[in-house]
Amino acid sequence: MKNHTTLAFIGSLLILIGTAIGAGMLALPLISAQAGFTHAIILLTAIWILMTITGLLVLEVNLAFKARRNNFDSMAKGTLGKPGQIIAWLACLLLLYALTAAYISGNASLVDELTQHVLHHPISNWVNAILFTIVFGGAVFWSTRTVDLLNRWLMSVKGITLIIMLILLMPHVHWTQLMSQPGHTHYLWAAAPIFLTAFGFHTSIPSLSNYLGPQVKKLKWIVIIGATVPFVIYILWLVCSLGIIPMLGSQSFHMIEQQGNSVGGFVLTLNNIVHSHWVSVGVNTFSNIAMTTSFLGVTLGLFDFLADALKRSNDRFGRFQTALITFVPPLIFALLYPKGFIMALGYAAVCVAVLEVIMPALMAYQLRRHKKLKSPYRVFGGTPLLVIVEICGVLLIIAQFWNSIH
Repeated sequence: MKNHTTLAFIGSLLILIGTAIGAGMLALPLISAQAGFTHAIILLTAIWILMTITGLLVLEVNLAFKARRNNFDSMAKGTLGKPGQIIAWLACLLLLYALTAAYISGNASLVDELTQHVLHHPISNWVNAILFTIVFGGAVFWSTRTVDLLNRWLMSVKGITLIIMLILLMPHVHWTQLMSQPGHTHYLWAAAPIFLTAFGFHTSIPSLSNYLGPQVKKLKWIVIIGATVPFVIYILWLVCSLGIIPMLGSQSFHMIEQQGNSVGGFVLTLNNIVHSHWVSVGVNTFSNIAMTTSFLGVTLGLFDFLADALKRSNDRFGRFQTALITFVPPLIFALLYPKGFIMALGYAAVCVAVLEVIMPALMAYQLRRHKKLKSPYRVFGGTPLLVIVEICGVLLIIAQFWNSIH
């Protein structure tokens, strides 16, 4: 029994880490290169602290509600009333549906590689997207434990791939280049919203709370470790990428920007400088698996959010109804309007700032004043900390809109 509990703890931790570390990690160097390594690390540290605190605030509010009636919908309604519930609905659905559609589109390429390798014949992209959704969406439909077991295996492969990739890249880092980058602080406005989304694991917390039960100490450590592991990995990734690719030249961040600032161009430039086939394989493999683990974490959060909001039962028929609502809309949108969601993802950071920064602070403030709702856990810092969090959330939204204008 104790062994099972330990494995459930580790599995829950891996779900949280897998949700945070997605293919978006590859974009971090692109968005922060102009700001310089030192400024990027300072910003990354600030975002890590902010998102760890807001993750704990979500946990504080979550533990005041009954199991399976404790998602963002119920938390917002119970603490902020109908207006809070509506905002939670809009922000959560827009963010999670957009991410789900993006991961379905991106992971269709992974299924394409697998089907070509097995069947030696290309299959239409829409078939690959449907196959991917059925297989991995089926895991979410079946149970959180199924997602846990599948995610453990994927995270193991992703972890090994990431370690090998970093080991291969580290010898090529030019430390003088890394530390001498002048950087421009105004580029931090563009980097801040993207860094924020790199720590977006909060929607998975209610699902893990339902899975483990109200084990306050374990859930608290899952949030803290789940935010810290991505933070360390992101630092190592920025060291490798910004320390290898120069700002100017034929193979540089300047040329990548001229070619559209794409992740594909970044991977190609990195491979051309390092001259390693295995680095290319490692980055591509990591990217595919990262999108899959993020898909599992994001859709698990979306599934439980919809089940709670629509009051669907937890039996097979009820879960099947929830699965249809969870996966069919983003699948259709991803197939018919793939470019439309690229634009929507540009504003995903606004949804993250509202749902995972501003609302947790507001909900915690109202919860602490509530006469009936009580949580067995309270985040340190009192009201002053909540005010600081609110200000940070507003600044992040301003940063995103400033980026869209410029």
